[in-house]
Amino acid sequence: MTGALLNEVDVDLQLSSPVVRVPDLVIARDSVVTARIATAADVLLAVEVLSPSSGHMDTAIKPMEYADAGIPNYWVIDPNPPVTATVYQLVDGAYEESQRAEGRFTVSEPCPLTVDLDALRVGA
Repeated sequence: MTGALLNEVDVDLQLSSPVVRVPDLVIARDSVVTARIATAADVLLAVEVLSPSSGHMDTAIKPMEYADAGIPNYWVIDPNPPVTATVYQLVDGAYEESQRAEGRFTVSEPCPLTVDLDALRVGA
């Protein structure tokens, strides 16, 4: 399966009530590249970057919505030094933390990927 790394993509979660979210970053199926809108089934990974105004939404509300919609992988990036990533995988309908990382880390899902969090710092 191939995928694409995208930002500013509307994701229709297709829940019982209409909910559309715009994750800070997604890895989605190639078909989303031209459409710029995705269904939850298209999204392989949703990433949110914490900010003072979005913290509660990104750590409490969105994970429940994304899990209910069946998005298999969810990350929360905290940009406050040291930059950290909390990696979650969907297990039996709920997210379980699989990794909390600083610096450089590697994942195998949704695809083999190495991320250097230190390079994400402002001014890095």
